[in-house]
Amino acid sequence: MSDGPGYACPWILATALLLTQGALGLESDRDQPIQIVADLAVRDEGAGETRYQGNVILTQGSLRITADLISIQHDATAAEEIIATGAPATLVQTPAPDQAPVDASANRIEYIRSQDLVKLIDEARIAQNGSILSGDQIDYLVNERRVRAAGNSSPEGSGRVEVVIPPENLRRPTADD
Repeated sequence: MSDGPGYACPWILATALLLTQGALGLESDRDQPIQIVADLAVRDEGAGETRYQGNVILTQGSLRITADLISIQHDATAAEEIIATGAPATLVQTPAPDQAPVDASANRIEYIRSQDLVKLIDEARIAQNGSILSGDQIDYLVNERRVRAAGNSSPEGSGRVEVVIPPENLRRPTADD
């Protein structure tokens, strides 16, 4: 079934809220409406998939995802997997009112609900307040608030993870202090 640009079923929108709950963004983000605009939206109930293609922009409160394609794999009640691809796909969100936005990008961004896991794959990069984490893959376990980054092991890649922390960020107290 093919739907017009910006169309999304209410049950898909409600389950997409999973992406912004937990430690990813402002508490108020989950109470905001989700808006998706794209050149094309296709819902295939038999395959359990909704696809948004062409200059896709998903916004909800402080969350903004841009991609060439966003695919939502779902069952009858919830979205299990949300995949954004692009060159790169980007995710920007403000984690707390007193914090600068987190700016993440990768050629593939995955959210896997059953594992409460956000994966940035292929040229992954996260930046906030001048601090940068980059590698071939960055995994964020939402419930555990734990990040794991891996470098590229191919012969062309450096095989390393890179972290850049500006001096002013080393001196600034954090919310955990």
